[in-house]
Amino acid sequence: MSFRRQSHVPLSPLQKVNSAKRRCTSAITTATSLYTSAPPRFPAYLEHTLYADLVREQHRNRQARSGEGSGSSSLDNLDLRLPSEWNVHDKSRHLEIDPTGLELMYTGPGKTESHAASVRANFPIRRQCGIYYFEMKVLSKGEDGFIGIGFCSGKNGLDRLPGWDNDSWGYHGDDGHSFQECGTGDKYGPQFTTGDVVGCGVDLIHKTAFYTKNGTFLGPAFKSIKTHMDLYPCVGLRTVGERVSVNFGQNPFVFDIVQYIKEQKLSIMKQVTTRPHTAANGAMDQLVLSYLVYQGYMRTAQAAIKNIEHVTSRTLRLSHAGSEPNDREEKDMYARQSIRAAVLAGNVDRALELVQEHFSHTLEDMADGQNILFELKCRKLVEMMREYSKRHARREKVPQKNNGHVKSRSTVQKHVRTGKSQPEYMDIDSNDRDSSTSKRVRDTSGVISTNGRANGFMDSGLVLSDDEASETMLEDIMAYGKALQNEYHSDQRPEIRQRLKEVFSLFAYSDPATSPMAYLMDNSGRQELANRLNSAMLVLQERPSQPPLERIYQQAMTSNQQLACLGYPESMLLDVDTALR
Repeated sequence: MSFRRQSHVPLSPLQKVNSAKRRCTSAITTATSLYTSAPPRFPAYLEHTLYADLVREQHRNRQARSGEGSGSSSLDNLDLRLPSEWNVHDKSRHLEIDPTGLELMYTGPGKTESHAASVRANFPIRRQCGIYYFEMKVLSKGEDGFIGIGFCSGKNGLDRLPGWDNDSWGYHGDDGHSFQECGTGDKYGPQFTTGDVVGCGVDLIHKTAFYTKNGTFLGPAFKSIKTHMDLYPCVGLRTVGERVSVNFGQNPFVFDIVQYIKEQKLSIMKQVTTRPHTAANGAMDQLVLSYLVYQGYMRTAQAAIKNIEHVTSRTLRLSHAGSEPNDREEKDMYARQSIRAAVLAGNVDRALELVQEHFSHTLEDMADGQNILFELKCRKLVEMMREYSKRHARREKVPQKNNGHVKSRSTVQKHVRTGKSQPEYMDIDSNDRDSSTSKRVRDTSGVISTNGRANGFMDSGLVLSDDEASETMLEDIMAYGKALQNEYHSDQRPEIRQRLKEVFSLFAYSDPATSPMAYLMDNSGRQELANRLNSAMLVLQERPSQPPLERIYQQAMTSNQQLACLGYPESMLLDVDTALR
């Protein structure tokens, strides 16, 4: 068997240096263009890690700034691409790489040690991974099976097997020895031959490396590896007929690397959680209490105060600052609690009444306050559609008597027209009942509209029975939607137009609850809006928009991410978000 032949000539030392420079320059110049088209691929075992979060966030940032130049943050300037194939420009002349970039075959004479041949991967191991793992399958051991697997720096010569030189580490199949920057090996593990799958793991956290054979963990092979330099996966062959393939994560691994990483996470989290904390007495209690107050759990907060006082004889305060609340502050707390509770219950009308009563003028004067009012009004339409969907589902379950007559069914059509100078999101046919219907719709400081439209909507309808309650409800929904459309008719902000497009899309389905847009009616939308409104009200009351506990959490998340960006691999295992779930 042979791959497509490539002509190679030995490289001089100067040519080797220039080749390394070209690799570096190429990686820098192509990183930005690749990132804007798609995020870097990575092995499945890194899916639920901080590394995966960094990759996705970086890609989102690059897409958002596409065409605006490079970013300036530490994350934006990171190259997070991982090894994905062998580097055809960074290999010995005695090796051939197949078209997939994953399979190697030895083509040299294979007579002496000087005929050894190695290859490096296309990208180095990133410190942000914390632990990196790849596997090699021996397709043929050839004459003698002088096959080595390991890792090395980007400057090592490629006419040697992994581990024989400085800045190089390897495990060899002919004798099972491990080689750490030395031509003399140490007894380590079993030999490996044709059909065996050998894995190599680099633990950048503890500066160690381990190997596996056919899914069995062989234990640590090296200690005190040099993690300050870029390290590349490396494989070396030396005798005729040797052939191997590599798995950089494009396929499932034989070894359970996911479980291994879970164990390492538990170990490092145990170190963190067992360290004694130095917080002052009552500080943690006050943090939790302030969070309960912020969320509006007043009765729970009051019960916690009584319980803590009974157990510890310490007196905590209900106010955010930890001081004794005055009448005004306590009144504000209960006002926020009532508004929040109304939003969480889906009673937007009640929430709007309370907002008008307590915060109407000041809230509208704030830029974000206006946006929140807009979101409340949009949420009202969503809640109306949600209630209609529930009734529609109940009607479908209950057989209706028709007394020998076929019940008539009415259809409310929504049209999106093209070619208009001022297209609209939703056209509603007027009828004799428009005036009476509009009286039933609560006036909430005007409702919303825009002169944009939901492009791509198909003519569709909500099909009703003749049940009067359902028909009345639908009329109310349509009238509210019409008013909603009219208030923001002249608002050209893209976010407003897009939001209206989303909520009006619910009209395109006979059963919104089972439609692709059903997520709009999820309870999480209530929670998000309640939190946003609560923060705005706190700002208006000249109080922090976030509870101290939440700020501490965000600080921990940000600090951990910055540590990862700076190359501290421990941050990968210190997944703050996962630990607190």
